Amino acid sequence: MLRLLIWLGLAVVLGIFIQGIRSDCNVCSGDSNVACVSNTAFQFCSAQELPTGAVYNCPTGYYCTANAAICDANEGLRSCVGCGTCNADNTFACTSATTFALCLGSTTPSQIVGNCGTNYVCDWNNPNICGTTATGSQATCPGSNDGVPGVDPTTMTPTEYCATIQQSGRFPYGIDLTTTCRQYIYCHVNASVWIGGLYDCPGLTYFNSTSRLCGTGVPPRCTSGVATLSLTT
Repeated sequence: MLRLLIWLGLAVVLGIFIQGIRSDCNVCSGDSNVACVSNTAFQFCSAQELPTGAVYNCPTGYYCTANAAICDANEGLRSCVGCGTCNADNTFACTSATTFALCLGSTTPSQIVGNCGTNYVCDWNNPNICGTTATGSQATCPGSNDGVPGVDPTTMTPTEYCATIQQSGRFPYGIDLTTTCRQYIYCHVNASVWIGGLYDCPGLTYFNSTSRLCGTGVPPRCTSGVATLSLTT
């Protein structure tokens, strides 16, 4: 009996430890100095604890974790828990910050997909699938390609924006080709408080909301009304 109690105690401690080393998408890990940007991909972090540079993929069958060993074959250790996975009731899976697929009682998402309404996000823990941050819902997947629908970051401070969307990562700031299209907001949470900062892309680069990186290509959101564009040295 004593041996059984010892093993049960070790199992509880191990379970707590495993939960403790999980992280969220786009959040830098103190153990590996990388941030998982999906279940199987990651970026290295800068001195400012910002994911930056090229996106690297884990080997086939491995998942990105917050451990010192970045990739692990144990699916239970993956950082982006819930994104693309059917929920506990096998009713739906979030496929992006604002889209979902029905699971229909299976552990695999079906081809029946849907979109959340304006100002709503797909929440893996919400039985109604979509909810608002005002009612406590948080997007299960990383932010959508063009930020959160219905929330204009240029009308508020970066910290106010991050507190509104309650998602970790980098988000487009605006669509002005010469100014805000070259900027992005980085959101992270510290001691349960959401914090945001506004950053400039280096040189003549733009923030790409799909790759979440700065690059020379002009993002589609910033091309409205632009007939031609040229870059010079």
